[in-house]
Amino acid sequence: MAGHERNDEQYVPYVDHDIASHRVKAVSFRVYSDAELRKLCVKQLHNSDTFDCLGHATSGGLYDLELGMCF
Repeated sequence: MAGHERNDEQYVPYVDHDIASHRVKAVSFRVYSDAELRKLCVKQLHNSDTFDCLGHATSGGLYDLELGMCF
């Protein structure tokens, strides 16, 4: 939107407002059952390589990003 000026209070710079014109209308939350939690919290590790040749975590390895971030 270079060259366009807007005085709207809700105008957010650096966003193409012609594309990002949708707003969230509703949000819903739910509670998982014990069985659902057990199913979601298991990840099989099948790759013995922890990192690839570029130093990135390998999928299915000890530092798989699906397990969460490790600092």
